[in-house]
Amino acid sequence: MSANRLPLFRRLWAHDKTLDGLKVATALAGVVAASLLPGRQEWMISLTLGVIASALAETEDRVSGRLKALLMTLLCFAVVTFSVQWLFPWPWLFVVGLTLSTFGFVMLGAAGERYATISVASLVLAVYTMLSVTQQNELHAVSAHASAAHAVAGATAPSWLQPALLLAGAAWYGLISLVAAALFSTRAARQSLARVFDALSTYLALKATLLEPVSHRDENAQRLALAEQNARLVRELNRAREVLLRWVQQRRPNPVGARHLKWYFLAQDVHERASSAHYPYAALAEAFARSDILFRAQRLMLLESQSCRRLADAILADTMYEHGDDGLHALDELAAALAHLQTQLQAQAQPGWADLLESLADLCRNVTTIERLLSNAGRPDALPLEQDSSLRDHAPGTLSESLKRIRIELTPASPRFRHGLRLALALATGYGLLHWLDLPHGYWVLLTTVFVCQPTYSDTWRRLGQRVMGTALGLVASWLFISAFPHPLAQLTLAVVAGVAFFALRNDRYLQATMCITILVMVCFNQLGSGYALIWPRLLDTVLGALIAGLAVAFVLPDWQGRRLPIVMSRTVASSARYLAEILAQYRSSKRDDLPYRIARRDAHNADADLSGTLASMQAEPEHQRLPPELSFRFLCLSHTLLGYISALGAHREHVENWHHAALIDEADSHIQRSLQQIAERLRLQPPAGELARGGPAEAEDKLLDQRLAEIPTDAGATERRLLRQLALIARLLPQLSAQADELAAHHRQLDMPVVEPEPIRS
Repeated sequence: MSANRLPLFRRLWAHDKTLDGLKVATALAGVVAASLLPGRQEWMISLTLGVIASALAETEDRVSGRLKALLMTLLCFAVVTFSVQWLFPWPWLFVVGLTLSTFGFVMLGAAGERYATISVASLVLAVYTMLSVTQQNELHAVSAHASAAHAVAGATAPSWLQPALLLAGAAWYGLISLVAAALFSTRAARQSLARVFDALSTYLALKATLLEPVSHRDENAQRLALAEQNARLVRELNRAREVLLRWVQQRRPNPVGARHLKWYFLAQDVHERASSAHYPYAALAEAFARSDILFRAQRLMLLESQSCRRLADAILADTMYEHGDDGLHALDELAAALAHLQTQLQAQAQPGWADLLESLADLCRNVTTIERLLSNAGRPDALPLEQDSSLRDHAPGTLSESLKRIRIELTPASPRFRHGLRLALALATGYGLLHWLDLPHGYWVLLTTVFVCQPTYSDTWRRLGQRVMGTALGLVASWLFISAFPHPLAQLTLAVVAGVAFFALRNDRYLQATMCITILVMVCFNQLGSGYALIWPRLLDTVLGALIAGLAVAFVLPDWQGRRLPIVMSRTVASSARYLAEILAQYRSSKRDDLPYRIARRDAHNADADLSGTLASMQAEPEHQRLPPELSFRFLCLSHTLLGYISALGAHREHVENWHHAALIDEADSHIQRSLQQIAERLRLQPPAGELARGGPAEAEDKLLDQRLAEIPTDAGATERRLLRQLALIARLLPQLSAQADELAAHHRQLDMPVVEPEPIRS
């Protein structure tokens, strides 16, 4: 997150990784201090691994929620680490426990994001316990050769020591996390909102490129980039909602919480308006190529993009947002240009220009409303809070609800079930190989498999390469540093720095993060005299573990994205239909941004984002498992255009009291809903080729309706005209959507690929 307008120190403090880095640095510095005590050098590895596991299990929450999560984390860690310690001498019992617990922890993630995070961290801690026990056994063996006295000391070391040290490291980081949550209680909410407005800024800038009246441009490429950015923006909105649920969702939010909610709802409103489409932009660009009206609209949207970025910086730094006058001046210029164009065209009385001019006026009205919304963002206390300001919470409220969610996922059709089984078998295979090959430090194989094996093929193979390359670079860097700086304090300082860098980079730059964690581990082991001896075993074990993960995701119940693509497309179309139905219901009653409306809107955008992500993942899979990319991305562009036309209706919602053409609007609504449902059903059910043409939207009566919608009655009011105009745009898009759906279904059948039901979207 950039904040170039802020002073350097404030910019550094406002960065979303700064506080996390300070927490990790404090925890690791405490571990280093404890290990420097006389006779406590052996504690370093276990305490450090405990800190790392606890940091991996951390979720954003208030103090009370974080305390509950910490207690749950420590309970899971205790069960895992003591189980590993006690079952370690019996390999057959151990591999059975490893397999069952791995599958169980993955399935536990079905209960919610918090449980999923804790589950992954628990698996990591299980492997860390194996590493700690192995290292301790090696130290005892070395001591036995050194002197009989040390042998007695090693033999009498309590079996609970390594698990206790791991838990101590985890609890130590948890305590630091609790203190940070208490001292900086609103930081996470501000950071999440800042990321939303930063993503919204990029989206507005991309949307502005569509307004440029330039011929011979690749509009499909622009729409594809816009759809991909929309997916990123939707993910940030969902993350912000999760954070706000934990921080500010109360019956009566406090002033700070209410301010954050208002910014969140402001972002949702701007997003709906920014994603709106009022007419094919190529047609507008051709019609008004000799006017500066589209350039002025584009300039205003670019200024709004800059305003969103400045607002993001202000929220992040907790400073006052100043909107400035540039947007207001651009707004006046746009209004004057539109008035001049309307007067000019009315004087010429050119036929066929009325609809184009009205669509252009709607576009200008939309960007004008966005500007007015953003101009009030600096005074959030003056913004109205929605009467229904509740947020949808997907976290299970009771134990029975959690168990129900897990039971629903206990089917081979569930991606979570398949990933859990795949990971469990991969870890069991790795455990068998390390015993069969008698690998001295073979538990690095299991650790690599845990980190590399992801739910999708594309994510796994991308992480595989990053993990191997990062490990190799980390081993070389640590070897060079240890050779150049043999003093323990220099090496321990590097360990702290590497640990901080790992957590700062792990989400965005996994290769560099892997290099940093490798340096941290190598330096820690070197304090016990075994750093150089680990270089080649660590590299070979990493390669072996990565290959096991890669083969598992390719051959053990693989989740090819091409197989789930028809269902994802079907859900996208169906979600858009529900969103449209919710919008039209408000034209008949009254405009309100209540929870049902926001759920329908968010579900439609989540489905669109899921389709974009699925197509991106499919591109990295083997060619024989993919549907034709050009067809798939064309469908994405069409579905995103459909969502834009529907969003425009949502952005201009107005209650109509005196209907003149309600029958025509109802008929158009019924036609569109029926057609969208038919397209969704054909994608979901994959009927035989002979049945594809039956029940489609291009029937004779539908064509007649299209003709009626093409000529908007002159006695219709402004709102009715807008309704009919947008419904006509949607109706014209339906045959293209239907044709693309049928063509994709035909290719899907040629590949003989069974349809796989994807995991439900939780928005």
